[in-house]
Amino acid sequence: MNHNNPRDARHGAQLKVMGMISGVADMTYLSKSGPIFLEFKTATGRQTDRQKWWQSQVENAGYRYCIVRNFEEFVKSIDI
Repeated sequence: MNHNNPRDARHGAQLKVMGMISGVADMTYLSKSGPIFLEFKTATGRQTDRQKWWQSQVENAGYRYCIVRNFEEFVKSIDI
């Protein structure tokens, strides 16, 4: 479930009940060849341990996971 930054603690609790877990990629791009999970980071941004765990789950299931730091990387990630 992609849903970043719940508006408050109550909303966050509701999302968690509906299936939201920490570490999920920021965006799921639905390409013709299957989903691509995109994590957006600044030039120096680093993944949390939960994000690394999610990446391993995605890749073990045979899907692509990309860390995107700029527009060029974004275009390259979704250009199939």
